[in-house]
Amino acid sequence: MKLRLGAWARGAALAAAMAALAGASEAQTVLRLVPHADLKILDTTWTNALITRNHGLMVYDTLFALDSKMQPKPQMVESFSTSADGMTWTFRLRAGQKFHDGSPVTAADAVQSLRRWAARRVDGTAMMAAAKSLEAKDELAFELAFKDRFVPVLETLANPVLPTFVLRAKDAMGDPFQQQNWDEVVGSGPFTFDKKEWQPGAKVVYRKFRDYRGRDEAPDGFAGGKPVHVDVVEWRILPDQATALQAIQRGEVDILDGPQVDLLPLVAGSRTVRVVTLDPMGWQGLVRPNALHPPFDNPKARQAIALSIDQNATLAAIVGDQPLKKTCVAILVCGSPNETTVGAEGFGKPDPARARALLAEAGYKGEPVVVMAPTDIPMLNAIGQVAAQSMREVGFNVDLQLIDWGTLSTRQQRKDKPGAGSPGWNVYVTAAPGLLFFNPLTNFAMATPCDGKNWNGWTCDEELERRRVAFATASAGERKAAVEAIQRRYYEVMPFISTGQHLAPKVISNAITDVPPGFELSVWGLKKK
Repeated sequence: MKLRLGAWARGAALAAAMAALAGASEAQTVLRLVPHADLKILDTTWTNALITRNHGLMVYDTLFALDSKMQPKPQMVESFSTSADGMTWTFRLRAGQKFHDGSPVTAADAVQSLRRWAARRVDGTAMMAAAKSLEAKDELAFELAFKDRFVPVLETLANPVLPTFVLRAKDAMGDPFQQQNWDEVVGSGPFTFDKKEWQPGAKVVYRKFRDYRGRDEAPDGFAGGKPVHVDVVEWRILPDQATALQAIQRGEVDILDGPQVDLLPLVAGSRTVRVVTLDPMGWQGLVRPNALHPPFDNPKARQAIALSIDQNATLAAIVGDQPLKKTCVAILVCGSPNETTVGAEGFGKPDPARARALLAEAGYKGEPVVVMAPTDIPMLNAIGQVAAQSMREVGFNVDLQLIDWGTLSTRQQRKDKPGAGSPGWNVYVTAAPGLLFFNPLTNFAMATPCDGKNWNGWTCDEELERRRVAFATASAGERKAAVEAIQRRYYEVMPFISTGQHLAPKVISNAITDVPPGFELSVWGLKKK
């Protein structure tokens, strides 16, 4: 009898322990988000893909960040000072910041991370070209000294779309022009990345970093504190948009980051979800020609694309009849401080006859033109389909290749000559937030240096590059003229083609509260009922 009671007691204890473990598991708050694309690349320097940037925002922290008023604010930096002539800047990191492996964040980590970041970011490259030195002074302080005038130091360090993520120095040592695939992804941000649970095409898992030391202020844009009120964040990859909308209505997921706009009427009037738009400048769609190979090594062929594109038709394909679109010839974004129509005369609407004439002048003889567009991002798929048809109508022999975004974002780095069996390409489509493109220094599509290190597409035009970089030394009173000079040259060489602007709504469960002010939906600060 005693044996039976003992066995029963042991069984009861085991059952209680199991129940406690189950209860602890159930007590975890899990936020489930459907991202706009699948995560394929972890190296935040090597690619401009925003899905990788969003991954970086989870795992890493930044030196500075923009608040909701577009003002740069210290993030990892505790304090900073500048010399009277503005040529030497000294920064001190906040004490006590840790990486996910427990090691302290030091100035040496910040310096090495900045060097790697600047090698691939057009604003960082401009800043470092003007710099004389960048070095750590002690464990927490580092100094940036200039040989030439560079005005927007803080704006550059607060780049919101291609941020100054701080890695461990040993991780940032890798060649910025080679993709890194670290065995472990270690940052000092509010979440850790669970690489073992990463299932490309299915799921990405992040866990709250208990030792994260954020700022004391409330979240504000990309800046401020980053309080985490959930234990786990799961990215669920659901390429089918109708399935994703059904999932959020059933409570299976909490946020849709990039919903298909023409499906939004399906959730109109819902009591369980809401649609929000955060950034009034929205996104700018882009067609990016490859200037390394004919026909787009000739600017006249690039101009022919521009004269084939109907922004109204493209925007209608993206957002339907929703009031979320804006045609725009201001290449530094309509609604921004740098909006202008100077230099855009003759563009802004289709002109097939002129496009065909330019193609003939460019020497185009009907060779196949490989146009890449993603299948799994509805916005970009729409841009690609409309652009391909528009190009056909003015005489391009278009080979439209529909592939997933992860493959496209890897293949876009290739410089191979297009042709049968080649991974080379002539054109691909993408989009970027207006928040990035309104500033000539952060507008990576505008960069046209002739050293081959600019954004894929590799348009070479030293005059446009000179005007773009000169914006760094322009005073507030000189910026209008500087912007007009940039846009005039842009329309002459056309490194990319805008397909118009549109707002990018999110669908959020009503179980999610405390959405911070800003331009994009950040996970930190959110609470889940």
